[in-house]
Amino acid sequence: MPLCLIDTSTLIYLEKLVLLERVVSVFSVATIGGVISEFGSTPKGVTIYPAGEGATDRLLVQQAVRCNAVVFSEDKQVLRYADRCGLEYYNTMMIVLALYGRGEIDSGVCASLLGRLEEFARYGENVRAFGKQVLAALDRNLL
Repeated sequence: MPLCLIDTSTLIYLEKLVLLERVVSVFSVATIGGVISEFGSTPKGVTIYPAGEGATDRLLVQQAVRCNAVVFSEDKQVLRYADRCGLEYYNTMMIVLALYGRGEIDSGVCASLLGRLEEFARYGENVRAFGKQVLAALDRNLL
């Protein structure tokens, strides 16, 4: 997978799931200084790019464009902006499913993580339904 630029919301979600270290070990993860300021610390293994003045979300996507990076975010506006810029993007649910699809976690761990994510993530029904479709397709191919 190419470089992935992560925003504050996804850092928080991955930390709540105790999955941040695993994601950083599997994917090449970076962010911008504004995200680190919002998050409050620098996660081990995350590359930090300096960013100019402006809205952190916009600066993150602009950095992703410069690096041709994937965007990791929970924020619908960030994901829409990434899409308009022609970038790939993932929310935490899709990151968990990508880990499962790559064989980094097994089906039991995947199900547990998705269940815990459901407890606090603010995904709409269409996002949840799509995640279930992806999981079913992965199960067919992996089991």
